[in-house]
Amino acid sequence: MNSRLQDYLKICDIDENPGEFIKDKMEFVDKILKSNDFQSRLKRYSALANKNRLLIYQLIHEGEYCNCSLAKILGLSEGSITHHVKKLDDAGLIIGRNKGHFIFYSTTEDLKKKL
Repeated sequence: MNSRLQDYLKICDIDENPGEFIKDKMEFVDKILKSNDFQSRLKRYSALANKNRLLIYQLIHEGEYCNCSLAKILGLSEGSITHHVKKLDDAGLIIGRNKGHFIFYSTTEDLKKKL
């Protein structure tokens, strides 16, 4: 049995103290949690974990929409749309473009590729 497999088996063995193996893995997990890439992905995925936000993102992915259009299409209040759009914007998934009194939202090609 190779040493890596032995290390994994030690995790579940109450009588054994895997010590360094667990410490190394905990440090690795801590490093991942602190990385900007992980935090960015976590924010994006959290934003998309809501049904309405995912629907809004899917619509915006296909073209530009303003809050009032999204509200009518999805049968939600404009306030609700504003809330969801803010979450998507904060997560860096969409961008807004002012056009008169309206803000039209779209995704960028770079973001489309990431998802």
